[in-house]
Amino acid sequence: MKKSATLFLFSGFLKSFYTQFFLLIILLFSFNSNAQGPGCPNVNAGGDIELDCEQPCTDLSATFLQTGETTSYEVSPIDFAPPFPTTGGTEVSVFIDDRWSNIIPLPFDFCFYGDTYSQILIGSNGVISFDTVSNEPDGYCDWSFSESIPSPDLFGTTIFGPYMDIDPSVDSSGIINYTIFGDAPCRTMVVNFPDIPYYSSSCNQYTLTTQVVIYETTNVVEIYLEDRTDACSTWNDGNAVIGLQNQDGTDGIAPPERNTGNWAANNEAWRFTPNGESNVAFSWLNEDNEVIGTDSVINVCPANETSTYTAQAIYTNCNGDVITETDTVTVTFTGAFGIDLGDDQDLCGQEEYLITAQLTDANPSEANFIWSSGETSQSITVTESNTYTVDVTVGNCTLSTSVTINFSDNPLIDLGGDQSICGSEDIILDATPSNSEDITNISYKWFKDGVELSNEILNTLDVMDVGMYSVEVSSDNCVSTDSAEVSLSSFTVTLGENLNICDQSSIEITPEVIGEDDSNASFVWSTGETTSTIDVSNSGTYSVTVTIDGCENSDTIDISITNLPVVDLGDDFKSCVGESWTLTATSIEEGITFQWFLNGNEIPGETSNSLDFVVTDDFSGIQTYAVSVTKGDCTGIDELEVQLYDVENCIITQGISPDATPGYNDYLDLEFLSDRVGGITNLQIFNRYGTIVYDQVNYINQWNGQDNAGNKLPTGTYYYVIDLASVDDVYRSQTSGWIYLNRKTN
Repeated sequence: MKKSATLFLFSGFLKSFYTQFFLLIILLFSFNSNAQGPGCPNVNAGGDIELDCEQPCTDLSATFLQTGETTSYEVSPIDFAPPFPTTGGTEVSVFIDDRWSNIIPLPFDFCFYGDTYSQILIGSNGVISFDTVSNEPDGYCDWSFSESIPSPDLFGTTIFGPYMDIDPSVDSSGIINYTIFGDAPCRTMVVNFPDIPYYSSSCNQYTLTTQVVIYETTNVVEIYLEDRTDACSTWNDGNAVIGLQNQDGTDGIAPPERNTGNWAANNEAWRFTPNGESNVAFSWLNEDNEVIGTDSVINVCPANETSTYTAQAIYTNCNGDVITETDTVTVTFTGAFGIDLGDDQDLCGQEEYLITAQLTDANPSEANFIWSSGETSQSITVTESNTYTVDVTVGNCTLSTSVTINFSDNPLIDLGGDQSICGSEDIILDATPSNSEDITNISYKWFKDGVELSNEILNTLDVMDVGMYSVEVSSDNCVSTDSAEVSLSSFTVTLGENLNICDQSSIEITPEVIGEDDSNASFVWSTGETTSTIDVSNSGTYSVTVTIDGCENSDTIDISITNLPVVDLGDDFKSCVGESWTLTATSIEEGITFQWFLNGNEIPGETSNSLDFVVTDDFSGIQTYAVSVTKGDCTGIDELEVQLYDVENCIITQGISPDATPGYNDYLDLEFLSDRVGGITNLQIFNRYGTIVYDQVNYINQWNGQDNAGNKLPTGTYYYVIDLASVDDVYRSQTSGWIYLNRKTN
């Protein structure tokens, strides 16, 4: 069925506007916007209780809003007392029929059927929905229905408060509004449908006034329905429904006789409370904040004249927030006597304390005293920190009270006496109590020349200026003081630069004192010696502390005593012209560098552990090769000599002339060959007739033309056979040839 639009006069609109405006002004002055509603987290411990000694015990009874997870709900009737005004809020669907509002943000998380929501839509037909997808914001809000809750044909995720076909467009009174009231953790979203006419010309003389309240933390929904008539059944069968429905219409709840139908109601209210698994933890607490029960009703037997108990309800919201609500009840014994043990005591440096149970309205001689320490006198002397309790009985009345006595030690501090600042260095004054393990709550106040250093509150003070310094050290109520005068004494001590010493067994270290006469100085070395100088023979770090007139200064030096690096080039050797050689420097040292020299001159670029060279024609005399090995600041060196063989070209000569030029070509010199093959095992000389005239084992250069008997052989051609100790590249293992012996003719 298509609904027709209803016109209204503009003048009527203006009249309604001004009426609403002035009503809003009145509400702003008469209503506190921070007020909390009855669906907020709450607990009530009940009224205070008075007892007499004939009634030592009493019941405590608390009430609190019991809520649970939003997986399910229960509905219960509540008094019709709308907690908030129905007008003056933010207007929506002004004079518009069958319309959803735009999306309205919630200032808090609200849980509804197991999900959490932060925005709503208000439908002009008495509904509030958390479904902003299926229901189009600022779109059409359906009015026609006949189904009962729950039903997938009704709006999902919705509060029906009640849902019925009403028409805000009929006249200027049709203004739906919403307002946020209260403070966290119990803010409320209040949606009002004030005096909204029913739809259709035959029914719009009737109006609906209802208020829907949703609560932060408890997730409670309340509906306050002022009036709803069943006198208009001609439109949509007069259907209306109050209740809640989940996301897909499979679960919902309605109050008795308030599901879909044509019913009448006047000044009634309903509370929908989540009743899934409880999210409230209730407990009773005593004056020491200890839990004494978790039932809402407990029986207590107070021991003191006045005792206070706390009812506590802890709510855990669906978003994890934890809210604690408390209320107290005081139980007082009337007509009883009083006990006074005095105030709690914090005693400093005191060994004992007398506690007396002073009585009012009772004669101590008629009283029995029992202390927690077991004593039965009116007064006791205590020596240990503790809470002491006394039970006093007069007639049939027994009361208890307690007092706490704390014994504390004085902080034991020592700033070390007067001190001197040395040079530009500062000193540290330390006020840490030597008995700090036995005291608590330590605080410090420092003073210079009687003036408090307001920013200095630590146990130490860094002093750079001369003056009189003092400190107050407090532990609980105990205070100790000490002072020290700081004067100036300026001198420095130096041991010089760090030293690296090579191939030296010891060194003497002498400190230099600058700025003061050191004639009365005392010395303390890290070695324990107290002389002004020390000899050290081991590598290490050495320090000295010099004291002059109570002022100390120190210095440190690193001494490294290192042996020279050892390197070996091998033995001297002889060479033939044209031969190539590689010299290798052998060392067990690590992290070393090399430099080669020839005849004392550095060979540029030769910095490896080996040196290659060739014996050239201009090689003469003895050539000295050397290598230096450096590790740190220490350098070791080794050298060898290289010289030519007498037979420079290193070939077997074809003639000798021992008498012609004495000292030149006198012998058959085979030293080069003997060195090359590891020795000549045998040399044989034959005359031209094949007769051995000379032979020599281990030959080097012994033959100069003699026979085996030592006689000179005559001039002539001779033949030789040479046996070598190893195979030579040129001469193999044996070689032979001729040699001419030239004798000088007399």
